[in-house]
Amino acid sequence: MTAAGPVRGGFSLRALARACRPRHWVKSGLVFVPLISSVSFRSADAVWRAAEAAVAFSILASAVYLLNDIADRESDRAHPLKRLRPVASGALPVGVAAAAAVLLALAALALAAPLGLKTLLALAVYAALNIAYSAGLRREPVLDVLIVSSGFVLRPVAGAYAIPVRISAWLWVVSLFLSLALALLKRRSEFLSLDAAAVNHRPALEGYSLRFLDQLISIATAAGIMSYALYTFQSEHGEALALTLPLFLYGVFRYLYLVYERGAGGSPEEVFLHDRGLQIDAVLYLAAVIAILLVKN
Repeated sequence: MTAAGPVRGGFSLRALARACRPRHWVKSGLVFVPLISSVSFRSADAVWRAAEAAVAFSILASAVYLLNDIADRESDRAHPLKRLRPVASGALPVGVAAAAAVLLALAALALAAPLGLKTLLALAVYAALNIAYSAGLRREPVLDVLIVSSGFVLRPVAGAYAIPVRISAWLWVVSLFLSLALALLKRRSEFLSLDAAAVNHRPALEGYSLRFLDQLISIATAAGIMSYALYTFQSEHGEALALTLPLFLYGVFRYLYLVYERGAGGSPEEVFLHDRGLQIDAVLYLAAVIAILLVKN
């Protein structure tokens, strides 16, 4: 019997691992934004603390995914792809998923505790919001995407508290608007791909129309771009960061192209992991930011 094969309890470790969605851990890269923007990456201790916060957030995110899968198992069965998720398909029993979620959440909070009360609080708020989301707020239009986007904002918040450093408020604004755009683009993808079954899969979609979603996406995207531009010109590191604007714009526009012209958008991390253009742009952007910060500091 292999490690991925059946184990006592009627489930497989492979099913549990899939339900934890390790590919989504790429989102925890946002924890490192304060480390980079504050040039704290020159400190080994700061790097270690940021890495510990990223691991804690990844583990907690897996607990949240398990919780969401339990709450959404009936509606997931109405989705052509999500019906294959371990909990929805029956490959992972609800009781096992619930126990794993509790253990992972406790492990994440225990890992974050040495990083300080504020870091622990950021993770606790993330967990509380997602519990409220699964308990019923996911049915409320607009509020549902605000809660989803909060996870993208709380990650850099936890990263800042873990080091600890103060960073520009404009970065929080950029994180908020761009994460809102991502959440709305995901809703748009679900709205189009599921058609009449959309409401059965996600009740909040009943409160959306394609026109309304496109309006909100335009507002959130434009606000995110303008906020980033203002941040680069008003940064404490000088205006040199404005040189990264073309790379930032390419990343945003490339993502919109993939959603509107190539039919992507169901999952931001999947779009990023499967598009070479976005990956190259991210590497060039990160290299440019680090180079500029090192020169300026």
